[in-house]
Amino acid sequence: MSGKTVCGVGLALMVLGGLGGCASDADFPPAQPPAAAVHFKVTAPGEFPVDVYLSAWGEGYVIHSPGRPPIYLISDKKSGFIVQRPGEAASFVAPRSDGNGWNILSADGPGIILMKQEGGSWILQPPGELPTLIVPQ
Repeated sequence: MSGKTVCGVGLALMVLGGLGGCASDADFPPAQPPAAAVHFKVTAPGEFPVDVYLSAWGEGYVIHSPGRPPIYLISDKKSGFIVQRPGEAASFVAPRSDGNGWNILSADGPGIILMKQEGGSWILQPPGELPTLIVPQ
């Protein structure tokens, strides 16, 4: 799965706190997902399904995927989220005006649409690419 797909998936999963000030080890999420994390199967076009875990952390969420750095989702306190991955620019997530999903905006790429499907699954649709399917387990 490409880095943009994983980032998009991370943004997608946060749908279902700031970092300011001094922080101790207890302020950071664990390296592995906790037992209470929500489990998803994510299938990018032409690839095998990947396990992804979403857990609450501070005023947001953290997303774990085996072999990848965590994705941090921090509430912007205005119904959206700021998404940060180590070494990458932040992205911003805002609810769609039609209530059917989220818009994911990034300064270094085109916008991505996350749309809710019947049955509880989600479709992550970058422009000009095949969609990624996200299914709760």
